[in-house]
Amino acid sequence: MNNYTDAKNLIKKIKTAYQIATNPELANKLGLTVSAIEQWSKKNKVPDKYIFQCISDTGVSIEWLLNEDKPTFHISGGSKNISQVNGGIINQGSVIEKEFELFDENDPVFVSFKKAYECVKNEKNKLNELEDLLEDFYRKYR
Repeated sequence: MNNYTDAKNLIKKIKTAYQIATNPELANKLGLTVSAIEQWSKKNKVPDKYIFQCISDTGVSIEWLLNEDKPTFHISGGSKNISQVNGGIINQGSVIEKEFELFDENDPVFVSFKKAYECVKNEKNKLNELEDLLEDFYRKYR
């Protein structure tokens, strides 16, 4: 099944999916040794078992994980820190919606990302409203 041609990039995407950065972290997450991870790079093959484990553990799609052409998103610290791992920063404090046009709107990874972004944006708005209510309450009743 694993016809992926660039194990190093696949390992990088697996780390991104798990939101970790190093081979030791990945080895620990998968219950392996660091040398086992390094062997994947040397042999240019990631065992299918760990591809499926990553998909199961993180919810990423197999298409995203194995397709070298799909953008690799990593989100940390809110909307000001969204980066495209295989293409540099796509947003650093600007409005995310402006960058949406850079991606194929029919791409399932992009569609999922956009839905997740909208969900986070809506929740952030709700939290801001709640924070305002709590501040009003505090001012009125202190």
